[in-house]
Amino acid sequence: MVDVQLADKENPDEDKNSDGFTFLKLRTDSRTYLFRDRDKGYMTTWYEAIRSTQVFGLALDAQPKTSNGIPVLVHKCIMFLESRTDAEGIYRISGVRTRIEKLKLLFNQNIHDVVLSDDLTVTHDVTSLLKQYFRELPGSLLGAWNPQLTTAVQIDDETERLYQIQDIIYELPGTEFHVLKFMVQHLYAVAAQQPINKMGSENLGVIFGPTLMSTHEAGSEFNPYEYQLITTLIDYFPWLFQVDVQMEESKGKELKLAEAELKKIMSSLDAPRGSVDNSWIVEVFHKQNSVNIRIESGQTLRDVSAEILFRTKLVDGDYALNEYLCNGQLQRPIHLSEYLLNTTVTLWEERVQKSWLAIDYNSMKEKFRSFETPQMSSTEQGTLHLYEGKKKWKEVHCKISSDNLSYSKLKVKTTLNLLNYTWYLGCEASISPPNGARNCFTLRCLGPKDHKDDIFKVFSASDENELWRWIFRINYVKFKEPDYRLVKSKRATLQNPNNRNSFILLER
Repeated sequence: MVDVQLADKENPDEDKNSDGFTFLKLRTDSRTYLFRDRDKGYMTTWYEAIRSTQVFGLALDAQPKTSNGIPVLVHKCIMFLESRTDAEGIYRISGVRTRIEKLKLLFNQNIHDVVLSDDLTVTHDVTSLLKQYFRELPGSLLGAWNPQLTTAVQIDDETERLYQIQDIIYELPGTEFHVLKFMVQHLYAVAAQQPINKMGSENLGVIFGPTLMSTHEAGSEFNPYEYQLITTLIDYFPWLFQVDVQMEESKGKELKLAEAELKKIMSSLDAPRGSVDNSWIVEVFHKQNSVNIRIESGQTLRDVSAEILFRTKLVDGDYALNEYLCNGQLQRPIHLSEYLLNTTVTLWEERVQKSWLAIDYNSMKEKFRSFETPQMSSTEQGTLHLYEGKKKWKEVHCKISSDNLSYSKLKVKTTLNLLNYTWYLGCEASISPPNGARNCFTLRCLGPKDHKDDIFKVFSASDENELWRWIFRINYVKFKEPDYRLVKSKRATLQNPNNRNSFILLER
């Protein structure tokens, strides 16, 4: 419903006696319904029941959310806006009131059925709706922390100011923290398009300072430190929220490919899809038992790590979630920053050759320890055997430089961008590797594949130590840190506030 009201008068503007009745008024886009009863408690119960199905004006805790804690309305709006951040005046220009009201009605009636599309709405309608949603949140998103944040943003020393803001951010409750991070990440992407959309971080700060921070109480005055705080969050987003922007962009491209691939697979199979839009069910094994975990588009292993530990009753210990393909012949641990949707696609693509997810002991730190040095070399090179097909192997000189692994075969140089590949330990035993399957690693392409040879690249090392030397380097290119251990939660603190892409992970 667009609007639901509880009143002691049929018409609040009139002085007419209500004869002891309590009125419940429901207004939809087509008509208004009026109910009355002398039992005020009974009508109040109905009012609260109806309000609990809506999203506007309700506290965050009472709203339907994705499994990573983002209100469904916020998630749907930002996913729609993701490819439209270059729209001029994206948050400055207002949408059409009648269309905004229609969207509000749709979300209040059945939020899970709303599909935002160009046929239904336009960019400025959705941005206006999103601003209205946050303005109507009781107390606003950050209202309770307004004094601490606006005090911190006034600190003269930049380094101390940023550390103080970061400390307050990481003291937020889980829901507020995840919503704030999700919103600021979106605003950071909008600000990056400033030459086109004419909306830089300061413009966005002026709009979202009061929207996210003001308590909206009568008589409250404009506070310039609110928009300064939001501007700071946008400018230092990677610094404050432990985000490697370049890696996120690369993973975002992988995610879009994975979403398209999974939709294709699901159109031809009875895949285990969840009841929430863009969610799927995956089975996770531990020893002889298994649990079903719901994952959503845009969700990383870190987002569901705590749930996996809780559901499998693993409280203490060093565990990692591993992916097994080809009847277990290929195996790899899943990094905490990886999008699980990519893994879901792989499992369904490899469904004919038994594949699964399982929790095992995390051995990665132990394996990588001997290769860690204070000053990492920018290159790695050496000799490996490359599988050519039909059980034939060829010795090639390989080199990793920057994000690429290159090798030459028949005087033709091949370069693989490692950000587009996932590594696995092992290979299919049937291809007869020269040094045994245990000394092999397989690279699997994440992007579009025209031929089977484009999907897998199989390499054989001379021994186990040489194998792990290459795996360590590939992992460093893709993830920098070997964060494979399942944890309850994490936070980041930067070594140098001026280096926004450098941070240390600390237990939260």
